[in-house]
Amino acid sequence: MKTKKGTNILSIIAGYWEKLAEDYYLKQVNAPHSPLKSLTEIGILVAGLNMILCTVMKEYGAAFACLMACFALLTAHFLRLYNREVIAKWLVIISFNAGVMMVSYFVGLRSGVYMYFFPVIFAMIFLIDTKITKNLIISEIATLICFGVTFIIAPYSTTNSFQGEIHYIYNFRINLAISLCITGLVAYSILKTLNKKELDLMGEKTLGDTIFNTSLDAIFIIDLESLMVANCNSRALELFRFPRKETVLQSRIESLLGEEAATRLSAFSPESYKTHSPWFGNMEFSTSEGAPIYAYANFVVFEHQRQRYAKISILDITEVRIAEVETLKAKERAERAAKVKSRFLSNMSHELRTPLNAIIGSTNILHQEQHLDSQNQMLDVLKHSSEHMLELVNDILDYSKLEADKMELNNAPFNLSDLLHKVTGLFKSPINTKKLSLQTNFDAVKGLIVMGDEMRLHQVMNNLLSNAIKFTSEGLILVEVKALMKRSTNITLRFSVKDSGIGIAPEKQHRIFDKFYQTDAETTRKYGGSGLGLAISQYIVQKMGGELKVESAPGQGSTFFFTLTLSIEATRYSYIEAPAEKFEDLSGIRILVAEDNPVNMMIVKRFLSKWNADITEAVNGLEAIQHYSSQRFDLLLVDLEMPELDGAGVVAQIRKRGSDIPIIAFTAAVYDHMQADLIDKGFNDFIPKPFRPDDLRQKIIQYVSISRRASA
Repeated sequence: MKTKKGTNILSIIAGYWEKLAEDYYLKQVNAPHSPLKSLTEIGILVAGLNMILCTVMKEYGAAFACLMACFALLTAHFLRLYNREVIAKWLVIISFNAGVMMVSYFVGLRSGVYMYFFPVIFAMIFLIDTKITKNLIISEIATLICFGVTFIIAPYSTTNSFQGEIHYIYNFRINLAISLCITGLVAYSILKTLNKKELDLMGEKTLGDTIFNTSLDAIFIIDLESLMVANCNSRALELFRFPRKETVLQSRIESLLGEEAATRLSAFSPESYKTHSPWFGNMEFSTSEGAPIYAYANFVVFEHQRQRYAKISILDITEVRIAEVETLKAKERAERAAKVKSRFLSNMSHELRTPLNAIIGSTNILHQEQHLDSQNQMLDVLKHSSEHMLELVNDILDYSKLEADKMELNNAPFNLSDLLHKVTGLFKSPINTKKLSLQTNFDAVKGLIVMGDEMRLHQVMNNLLSNAIKFTSEGLILVEVKALMKRSTNITLRFSVKDSGIGIAPEKQHRIFDKFYQTDAETTRKYGGSGLGLAISQYIVQKMGGELKVESAPGQGSTFFFTLTLSIEATRYSYIEAPAEKFEDLSGIRILVAEDNPVNMMIVKRFLSKWNADITEAVNGLEAIQHYSSQRFDLLLVDLEMPELDGAGVVAQIRKRGSDIPIIAFTAAVYDHMQADLIDKGFNDFIPKPFRPDDLRQKIIQYVSISRRASA
């Protein structure tokens, strides 16, 4: 058992020393070569030889001093391996000085040991510190002091015998030889170190020249005293098309780079250039042949050998600038094209809506007047076809806004419950015709006044309800609005339209909101449509902050729904219905109608006459002004596009007279920010062509009532 225990201890010690030796080997291999390494190794060798020599000569005091110096140098060697370079350096200096001084004390000056001070001084200058620093001066002074103290404390000789004289001569020669050898080794190390440094400097210069001449920037080095070019790289010659470098050197900066560059350099004064920040920015130059150069320039000032210089870096961005100009031109062309497109759509809208107004207006008049029963079918065909055509025109105009992302939403208060009832009321006739059941649930928003775009929300619900009726042949349609969360300032609502129609296959549901997409050709042929309604509705809902979604299965109907958060303006419940002012007709209301199209004039006159309004006609703007100047009217109905003087000109002249008479634009044009633009021009409101008779009548009543109350 004891033997086994002893073996274990020896194994642990052996393993420890093996690990220590391996660690020392790795440190030795990975440690960078330095002059201190050479000096330490030479010192250990010399101290060891002197220790042996002194022992043989029975100079035990000197041998002990050499042993201590050898131990100190070994310690410095290990410190250097473990990245303690500064401590190791000072330990080497102290070891050399103390060792030589102590050995000289024990063996005397005649032995020549003091000669070791000379290679030490020589080695410290060139191997320990390659620059004149504070530490080098201190170490040199300390060595010289030790050298002087050695001559003071060390005896000249320690014996007077003949044998001692021989002994001193022998030691002196040995020390002289060793000192000369050490000096030779130090000289060799110095030459080797200087050669390596020279190679390093040449490599650094080559690397610097390579970086300098392969830079993408054209670089000029300018002497700030004379503003002459001191140097330049290959890129500068290439960019500015100089034939040779000699033609550039010693040239004035303004002759090469222009007056602006010279002015920039002059701003770096001798007093402030050290604290002056570098300048950078875009500048224009020209080549030696006069071609323009657009560049990004950088001016940096520096000092070299007590001379001030500036480095000008020039990055050529001519192609980028040309690309920017071309992009700007392309953008301007695109904007002009967009304006032309917008104007074209506005004109086409006007041209399409004008005949549609006549068709729909005539159809309404025929429907309301006496006609043969056999004509009902043809009138229905005429009515639905014209309304379908109007719907297509509206969809195309909305699609153009969708593409340009120029659809703007209004933010005005409106009664949400009234809006929903109005939408469903429009479809009572087709629902009854197809014998469908319509169910509504608007209790959550009863009497609720919210902020938003009433017209666009009307458009979305109109599209969803129209699709539900189109694709449902029997069953029911449910229009529902639920309150998901109500707060003091806003309310979150879920709008849904559910039908029992043909449904949509799951693999096609993600595409039904794409533009011009319909589920299949058979559906298109059977039900018609442009494929834009859902895409436009999705776009509007997203602009309002929601997302239009669908839940459907083939043969089981579909549910389209979306969630919106709307600001609450007020909640108004009518517990007692107050008697409202009702107009059975428009008797006593004098209306000036300015319209140059005879068909449109005939249609609007027919309706106004039926409502017993007093009508005055004007076929152009100037005639409208003349009638207004000679008669009194309650309201003006003015077309925007008229000969002689357009609608905006008519309103401008009337408003200049200080009149606040209600003026309604009667127009087939559609363009961006139309309502805001018309109000800015002095109109109170507008009626689009084709118009709904009830809308026209209600707006006349509304504005005449407001005007009469204001003047009462």
